[in-house]
Amino acid sequence: MPDRRAFLLGGAALLAAPAVRAQRWPGGPVRIVSCFAPGGANDRLGRFAAAVLGRAFAQPFLVENHPGTGGNPGMAMVARAAPDGRTLVVAASAAAVNQTLYRHPGFDLLQDFAPVALLGAVPKVLAVNPAAAVRSAAEFAVMARSSPGGVTYGSAGTGTIPHLAMALFLRAIGAPGLHLPCPGAASAVAALADGRVQALLEGLPTLAGRMRGGEVRALAISSAERHPDWPDLPTIEEAVPLPDFEVTAWHSLLAPAGTPAEIVEAMATALRTALATEEGRAWVARIGALPQPPMAPVRLRAFLAAEVARWAEAAQLSGTRLD
Repeated sequence: MPDRRAFLLGGAALLAAPAVRAQRWPGGPVRIVSCFAPGGANDRLGRFAAAVLGRAFAQPFLVENHPGTGGNPGMAMVARAAPDGRTLVVAASAAAVNQTLYRHPGFDLLQDFAPVALLGAVPKVLAVNPAAAVRSAAEFAVMARSSPGGVTYGSAGTGTIPHLAMALFLRAIGAPGLHLPCPGAASAVAALADGRVQALLEGLPTLAGRMRGGEVRALAISSAERHPDWPDLPTIEEAVPLPDFEVTAWHSLLAPAGTPAEIVEAMATALRTALATEEGRAWVARIGALPQPPMAPVRLRAFLAAEVARWAEAAQLSGTRLD
């Protein structure tokens, strides 16, 4: 369920509504598709957007979960939806990865959608088993470079952001690695806590409970800045050090291509207004994500194009290609 305070964030965003209200939009419930299971960052950021937009436009915005195949079915469903502003999707970084990772993802991220707003980005945490001798990311880099055959690392599955992020990290530090995919993020974290893998680079929300319980040892975070809830956890950039290394799993609200520009801009303005407030930024931070600088739809389109190119390189580096 969304945080109750999220419902209070849309008041100022009402200023965005009159231009589209004259056209009787939305004129009824709007569905927001989350391409992943309930409870994760994608789902929860979708519910944040639903709360803000529902308050701004005085109509229900309802989140529907359509998980499966890296988010592809949900993305493809919305790509084919009518461009009337009544169907939206919370796209994740996986959508950019899947443009290269899958031969036939079922959608084109840059052609089939109209970008609305960047909702937040979830940083990854470099973590090891607490029995490991290393206590810093710099020590881990030394250990990884000297490990015969490379360090073993887990992830939520082949081609996922944690898999590709670790591949990028190991390449950056000049170390080999052996990837052991697991059936989901929780399984990967359990494998680390049990000592079945040596390391992983997993999302902060998934790791946070085990970090607090001492079941895993966090070494560094992959964002450009430290997380406000974990101020003592250094960034990978400063800890290794590894200049310009930043990996986050972003989540953005998109509409089908062809959605009227005034509808897209009205939603974008409402969300930017909410995300600029202290309450909005705190809500995003509470789920382990990082609020992002306000980004107009035209800038978000350029951001998505850059992400498709960036993750294409990572997917090619991993040697993974899926049908």
